[in-house]
Amino acid sequence: MDNKLDYMQNTDDEISLKELFMALWRQKILIISITLIAAILTGIISVFFITPVYHAKLNIVINMPETYTTKYGDYSLPITTNQQYINIITSNSIITNTIKDMGYGEDMTIEMMRDRITIGQVTTTAASPEQNSFEVKVAADNPEEARKLASVLYENYVKFIDVMTIEGAIKFYTNDYEVKIRSSQVELKSSEEILVKNEELLRVTPQTINQKEAANEINGQDNVSNYIILENIINPNYTKIEADIIANKQTINTIENSIEKYNDYLTGLKNAQATVTNYYETGDFTELEDTLVSVTKTSIYLPSEPVAPSRKTSPSNAKNVIIGGVLGGMISVLIALVKEYWFTKEKSDE
Repeated sequence: MDNKLDYMQNTDDEISLKELFMALWRQKILIISITLIAAILTGIISVFFITPVYHAKLNIVINMPETYTTKYGDYSLPITTNQQYINIITSNSIITNTIKDMGYGEDMTIEMMRDRITIGQVTTTAASPEQNSFEVKVAADNPEEARKLASVLYENYVKFIDVMTIEGAIKFYTNDYEVKIRSSQVELKSSEEILVKNEELLRVTPQTINQKEAANEINGQDNVSNYIILENIINPNYTKIEADIIANKQTINTIENSIEKYNDYLTGLKNAQATVTNYYETGDFTELEDTLVSVTKTSIYLPSEPVAPSRKTSPSNAKNVIIGGVLGGMISVLIALVKEYWFTKEKSDE
């Protein structure tokens, strides 16, 4: 008998699906109202309070050479892959110049600008292991600003690649010519010392040899009486020293000419470095462009210029309204169940 009473009591405490549905149906106005209010509020916030984001795209094609030809020689570029080149687009110098050219002011930090730039995922295949086309997106608050930001970023990017390449070549050949000058100076000093020694030796070496006096000193003069002996002939040692002196002077002249040429090259390289330094300090590319052989002109390019986006990327008003409605619906159902089974039970208990 007790078991039967317990079963009937447990049955009364359970909530059937039908009762649950009827409870929600009784609170349908509350559920619909809260859901609509949440969706409308989310839509209003999305439209009027969230700053829209527009993305402009850059499709950059990169096919950089392995060497950069200069009047000093072929400079081997230190960067070897296109992926490394595209990653440079977010470097501090490029971003700093872009912020300045866009007139953003001090409120825009390098980190904030870097967050606006997105490099597309690199995809490679076995047939084409080296990708050379990259998609870069830039974000801004309005379509025209996004287009301008993409253009300015690309201009600063190719300028920086040119400057970076020429600066690398300047440093390489500056070091190379400084080493050559030091080596030539050592060689010049050695040649000058040899010249001095040869000139001293030449002064103490007789220019001619008296054969008659030499023959008289030979024992058994009868053996040489049948030969014609000249009194003076040119001393071959003297001639050899003279030839060595001439060769020394030619070597010294060649070394001095080389040192002079290397110094001229160093002067040109130092002037070029001063121009590069001025670019880093001022961002002015005009003077450098007049003297620079651009490595990017035929190696990095855009198939088409960036355009202003026709629609915003975020926020999505429709998506936000749906999310707001779903969340509002969930909250409204919870409120309805609490109201139906909590407060109603309390009233019934009273």
